[in-house]
Amino acid sequence: MKLSRILVPVDASDTSKRALKFAANLADEMGAKLDVLHVTYFTSETDAQEESWLPEVIVGDVRSDEAATQTMVKGCMPDDVDYAYHTRTGMPVEEILQFAEESLPDLIVTGGRGLGVVEGFFAGSVSQELVERAQTAVMVVK
Repeated sequence: MKLSRILVPVDASDTSKRALKFAANLADEMGAKLDVLHVTYFTSETDAQEESWLPEVIVGDVRSDEAATQTMVKGCMPDDVDYAYHTRTGMPVEEILQFAEESLPDLIVTGGRGLGVVEGFFAGSVSQELVERAQTAVMVVK
C-alpha cells in the first residue's frame, strides 16, 4: 500500500512527539506529504471583543503551548520531508475529523495517552475517538 498523505495531530506532549517522529519517518520512506495539525480549545482571538475575556494566565498558556509545539515539530522533521503545519481552534477530535474530511489523508498517526481500559473508558481520549470515528485508517503510537 502506497501512502501519499499522512495526517498527524500534535501538541507539545511526549506521546505526540513520538507519533510525529514515527509519521515523519513513514512519510520520508513513502515519499508522502505530511500534514501536521495543532488544535487548541481557544485563542486570544476566540471572542470578537476588543479586549479578550480570557484571563492572561490562560491565553499565555495557549501561546506558550503553540510555541512549544512549533519548536517540537521543527526539531523532529527530517529535511527532506514535505510537510505543512496547520492550526485549528475548537474541540480537538471534531477539528481533527473535519480536517481529515477536507484533506483526505491515507492515514492518521496519533499519540496514545497511555491510559488503561478502565481509565480510558471514564476519561475518554482523542486517539480512541479517532479510531472509532475516522473514515480512514488510524495508527496509535504509544
